Amino acid sequence: MPSVGSSARRYAEAIFELAQESGNLDAWHADLSLLASVFSDVSALRFFKNPRKSISEKQDMAKRLFEGKVQPQAMYLLQMLVDRDRVEIVPAILSRFEELLREARGIVVAEVTTAVPVDDNEKQQIVEQLSQITGKQIELHTKVDPSIIGGIVVRVGDKLVDGSVATALTQLHRSLTLR
Repeated sequence: MPSVGSSARRYAEAIFELAQESGNLDAWHADLSLLASVFSDVSALRFFKNPRKSISEKQDMAKRLFEGKVQPQAMYLLQMLVDRDRVEIVPAILSRFEELLREARGIVVAEVTTAVPVDDNEKQQIVEQLSQITGKQIELHTKVDPSIIGGIVVRVGDKLVDGSVATALTQLHRSLTLR
């Protein structure tokens, strides 16, 4: 059986290409988001992965849940995933689709860690500075980690800038013990 990641990647890339050609990226994003919200739920997955339920029972449930709420192509995708017993990959399909969407729109994700919560004004300043540095639009994800003591840790793609007090203290400690 193929891995969830590689299958999801292939589906997402095919869907993205189709959505781009038809000019309905936002509709596909909305549909995949709705599907992923349902298939991230354990009880929904339990039903669709239950070997005692027939494919036709699963197809009927999918129609009741989504028909008229998603575009016909998304409904076809869902029916195909139900037939292949692969509905669990829908959240991963959405994740990869969103990566492709951000890439196409020139948006990068910046994960920012601080010791204390940052307010909206500080977030805006961070976004502006990172946008100037990267030359791209920034989608900011923040988290609080008191263990960094102070400062900021920023990850944009595979680049990491660690301006935390904890790291500075660790580096100072290493330099003093090497003497």
